[in-house]
Amino acid sequence: MEEEKKGFSYTVRREQIAEYRKWSIERRLQWLFLANKMRKSFPKRTIEIQEAFRKGEI
Repeated sequence: MEEEKKGFSYTVRREQIAEYRKWSIERRLQWLFLANKMRKSFPKRTIEIQEAFRKGEI
């Protein structure tokens, strides 16, 4: 019997990747910085749930 899959997945269209590649390195780094900063403001429980998804535990 196949093991039940856990976690999550998402799809990125080729057009989205092409657009991202047009961004300057500075813009890409700023985007990552802001995303990380936003995540740090999340409640601890939310971050724990996200980490469990990433590890495939739920």
